[in-house]
Amino acid sequence: MPAKIIIGGGADEIRMGLVENGRLTEYLVERTAEQHLVGSIFKGRVCNVVRGIQAAFIDIGLEQNAFLYLGDTMDVTEGQSVIVQISKDARGTKGPTATRELTLPGRYAVLLPHADYVGISRKINDKAEKERLNAIYNAVRPAGMGVVVRTAAAGVAAELLEQDVAELLAAWKVLAAREKVAKAPCLLRRELDLPIRIVRDYLRPQLQEIVIDDLAIYKRVEELLKQLPQSKNLKLTLYQGLEDIFAYNKQQEAVAGISDRHVPLPSGGYLVIDYTEAMTVIDVNSGKFSGRENLEETIMQINREAAAEIALQLRLRDIGGIIVVDFIDMHTDEHKKEILGVLQHSLAGDKMHPKVQDITVLNLVEITRKKSRQNLSSVLYATCPTCDGSGRVQSRETLALEVKRRLRSLLKRRGSAKSLLVVANPWLSQWLLAKDIRAWERELACTIKVEADSSLHVESFMILDNTGVDK
Repeated sequence: MPAKIIIGGGADEIRMGLVENGRLTEYLVERTAEQHLVGSIFKGRVCNVVRGIQAAFIDIGLEQNAFLYLGDTMDVTEGQSVIVQISKDARGTKGPTATRELTLPGRYAVLLPHADYVGISRKINDKAEKERLNAIYNAVRPAGMGVVVRTAAAGVAAELLEQDVAELLAAWKVLAAREKVAKAPCLLRRELDLPIRIVRDYLRPQLQEIVIDDLAIYKRVEELLKQLPQSKNLKLTLYQGLEDIFAYNKQQEAVAGISDRHVPLPSGGYLVIDYTEAMTVIDVNSGKFSGRENLEETIMQINREAAAEIALQLRLRDIGGIIVVDFIDMHTDEHKKEILGVLQHSLAGDKMHPKVQDITVLNLVEITRKKSRQNLSSVLYATCPTCDGSGRVQSRETLALEVKRRLRSLLKRRGSAKSLLVVANPWLSQWLLAKDIRAWERELACTIKVEADSSLHVESFMILDNTGVDK
């Protein structure tokens, strides 16, 4: 399918969007103030070995130590220096995750300094081309090192493939030399910034255009593309308009919709996407769609649309970890098998290689998707200061009854004032004035005045009398 990359640059952040068939399918944001560490290589110092979880915590010179899973080997000791590569960015209170299986990605291949094999991208299907690439890389890869051949290597001349490996080997020698003299903890190699990584990782025959609104980024990408023969038909555009680059390319609505809990389906059904600490839950609903034929066919149409849309939403929102999907109930194994097939086919182009488990008797499907960076939602959004992330606050009826209970308790005190002031957020104060106060005055035999204070939390209020404040 035809694809286009949109890159919006700036001093504070860089945004990247992948558009396929006119629809935004991936969206990445990197902020200058937030370090993206995945792919970077450090010389770290082992701070703590925790045998109960078969892991060690590594000081890499940053605020948070990196987590290194050791498995059954447990071959490190406290104070030892180790070379690690970051495989997952820090998330909340959790530090970054590290591995000792180092990789150096190039334009056409990935060098594995501590492996000893040749792997070829599963997306290269031609048998003759696989054999050609296997022969080339087995001949040029350094002894005792491995190579994973990228999809971009298909059809590329042997000389360019060999040059790419030579550059990766030179980079590894520089890194190894630096490691010998460097004192832990320190950074040995930083991964490339977002625009260059995007071009390196997303360059394929379907990519027709790259649009960039920053001149410095445009020039760097232009220089990179000059070195890639397969990019000769790729259009590189410098956008200089006043309108935001995503709005100009008609993708602003798609970007804004990334946070939506409800996602509409073409038939009129919809998805509901909820996030928890442990997993993401997606519920498929029929909405107002009643179909034109029998009930089972109506259900199948909605589930087919949902399966395709779920695959897109996982990429667009960069949802990782465990995802549980609740499809509308299907009653035959044939229909369940069909929906699983649609889901797996739709997920085939995802670089995170999601794995789909079988469907349960309750029509639940579990999907696992690799998580390497901060979830997009945690980059773009913060926990709501009003509901503290729960999505709910107490209703005004509940709060009003609590105010009344407090008033009644206060009035029972000896010598309490009979003229009281209730101060509340406007959301609650307007409700009290419209619904309850006059009736309360008659019931409690007192005078009650209500004032609004927008600085108060919606669930907070104050009751004042001549003795002070009762919160």
